Amino acid sequence: MKSAELFYSREFLETPISGWAGARLFGWVREKTLGGQIKRPRRVMHPFASQRKLWCLLAVHFDGVDLIFATPLELDQFLAVMSQNPLPSGWALIPGQSVGRPNNHWLSRLPKGAKSWKFRQSICRFLRQAGVVREFRDFYAGEPVKLQFDGVFNNYCDAWSRPVA
Repeated sequence: MKSAELFYSREFLETPISGWAGARLFGWVREKTLGGQIKRPRRVMHPFASQRKLWCLLAVHFDGVDLIFATPLELDQFLAVMSQNPLPSGWALIPGQSVGRPNNHWLSRLPKGAKSWKFRQSICRFLRQAGVVREFRDFYAGEPVKLQFDGVFNNYCDAWSRPVA
């Protein structure tokens, strides 16, 4: 059975793909002391989740697999990975993972049946052609989702290594 429907939320609802598509809940702010010394970066709530008053969610039910997308970036990430043949390995998806098989990527959480080439082709075709998916993309077209905000860094290393104004 194939279906897709839209839901709306006043708060950003994090999905398994959110972080991989650039969504951040926490950020880092650089500061200086009164004497001009650079302080350790401070962790703050990232403005990503509060940039909109209303979020659109796309819920997809496709042959026993349930997916949810909170932004078009997540949908694009899903389509980019699932369209590849062969399916990328964990090491290709998470560069820098030195030991073991990465188990924290959203692809590792999909059911085994969702990873066959035939299934991936059909779900990608469905997601590219469904009218509800076009409505989902149109909702964000007028005001695209921002990933970068002035003064807030997405990770600790960037906040520590970049110069302070």
